Amino acid sequence: MCGICGYVGKNNGIGEVVGGLKILEYRGYDSCGVAYLDNEKINIVKTIGGVDNLSDLSKDINANIVIGHTRWATHGGVSEKNAHPHISSSKKLAMVHNGIIENYKELKEQLDANFYSETDSEVFLNLIDGEEGDLVEKTIKASKKVQGTFAIIVLSESGEVVLGKRESPLYLSKTAEGIFVASDVLALKGEYFYSLNDDEFVSIKNFQILFYNKNGEKIDKKQEKIEKNEVFSDIFCKSHMESEIFETKDALLKTLKKYKKDDVFSNIKLPKNLNSISLIACGTAYHASLMGAEFFKEAGFDARAYLASEFRYGRELLNKNTLYIFVSQSGETADTIASAKMVKSRKFYTLALTNTPNSLLNRICKNVLPTFAGREIAVASTKAYTCQIWSLYLFSLYLAGKKLPTENKISNIPFLNFDEPYIKEIAGFEKVFFIGRDLDYITAMEASLKLKEISYINSVAIASGELKHGTLALIDKDAVVIAICTQGKIKTKLLSNLEEIKARGGKVIVVSQFDDFKDFPCVKLPKYDELLMPIVSIIPLQFLALRICELFGYNPDKPRNLAKSVTVE
Repeated sequence: MCGICGYVGKNNGIGEVVGGLKILEYRGYDSCGVAYLDNEKINIVKTIGGVDNLSDLSKDINANIVIGHTRWATHGGVSEKNAHPHISSSKKLAMVHNGIIENYKELKEQLDANFYSETDSEVFLNLIDGEEGDLVEKTIKASKKVQGTFAIIVLSESGEVVLGKRESPLYLSKTAEGIFVASDVLALKGEYFYSLNDDEFVSIKNFQILFYNKNGEKIDKKQEKIEKNEVFSDIFCKSHMESEIFETKDALLKTLKKYKKDDVFSNIKLPKNLNSISLIACGTAYHASLMGAEFFKEAGFDARAYLASEFRYGRELLNKNTLYIFVSQSGETADTIASAKMVKSRKFYTLALTNTPNSLLNRICKNVLPTFAGREIAVASTKAYTCQIWSLYLFSLYLAGKKLPTENKISNIPFLNFDEPYIKEIAGFEKVFFIGRDLDYITAMEASLKLKEISYINSVAIASGELKHGTLALIDKDAVVIAICTQGKIKTKLLSNLEEIKARGGKVIVVSQFDDFKDFPCVKLPKYDELLMPIVSIIPLQFLALRICELFGYNPDKPRNLAKSVTVE
């Protein structure tokens, strides 16, 4: 979730690292800081709040070796002492860390050190400092004692920098200007980069890069070409989130064009006797997976979506005739990656559906199905979600032996904002419910999540047929129910649900393309193919969350406590 940057080179590293942290702001954070070397002395500058604050505090510093970090509070509250980088008790080492050290309490009791923070990261740092050997040896020895995940940069007062990772992303690149380190390829410079595998380590000293395995043996690493997501620069609004909603059509169209031009589906290796499909994901990507499962059922396959955080611990029987699709916008989602590793280790067929070309998930899976949503910066996913739905729909057509739609099909997809009079009204209710059946229930789940994510309203999504099985007890004059109906086969059933809500004093607002709801306030959708109506219907509901967020004065791009890439379980 946090962001890591580091620099060793000829330029002023403060500018390089702070600039890199600025790129990584999309991950979300509550504090940030840098550590730098000045005449063989480690100095640290850190602050609560934004990277702009850090930039102001460090603007007069000039240093060639710098490490930096943006942190979401996990172990210990939001404070300068808990912010990264941390310095060791001996003052000889500083470190930034992404991940969680699960056994930090036991390790802390074993260490003879002064601790300045409440973090697990500082324990790891002092563990490294207390080991014997050079800095790489110390780091490798300490890593064998920690349980959990980490991506670390360790800075020594001698000027050596050591990197290490386990189940948390870390990359580096080298140009004529210097060596760049980051937790996301986006923050690197140059044309090529190195990606670290689990329990691999790096020593950077005298502008030389040496790679090591977990046994301390030197290894060779091949560089990969940096492929960064396109930034759609022709649309600019008050927030990244608003821009990204408006970019949806371009993203869908580009994805379709790329699939046709590159014949993407024919390159995917499938089980010989494919009969079932499992989709594994978290959050918004899980909602897209639920939608995808319905598309694959339509194509004649047994299909099911799973939460990645539950999949590894469940009782799902893996088999060779199933295609396992792992869906993640960033391709770095920790639970999804862990599940993909488990399936791959058993030699079953895996497919990564991501929006990030150089992601870890892409390297793990046997096949890759990219989306082309362009760079998505806002934490709450919008265009990437609709692209995931679209890609899964197109893939289901391919598996069913059907032709892909024409470009005109998506060029004509309608866009609709949420009706202005309803926004203030909904924002004033204490209880907000989204209901729907079939595909509309999945849309309700995603709409509810968006409202929670950026407006902090405690909304709930309910399958409308389940209202009578408990939730109807909550319906009264303080409740507003947003009912989604885009599937013709469930219109009459939903109408009955709405009458029940109305009879109990609840406010109803319908989102639908049908004319059957004239007795209720309705956000009228344009008509489109029913299987693709979830793309049409989610757009005004994304706008609803955005407008209520703006009404409350919150920042839609950086919701509290959330991150774009969830790299810890």
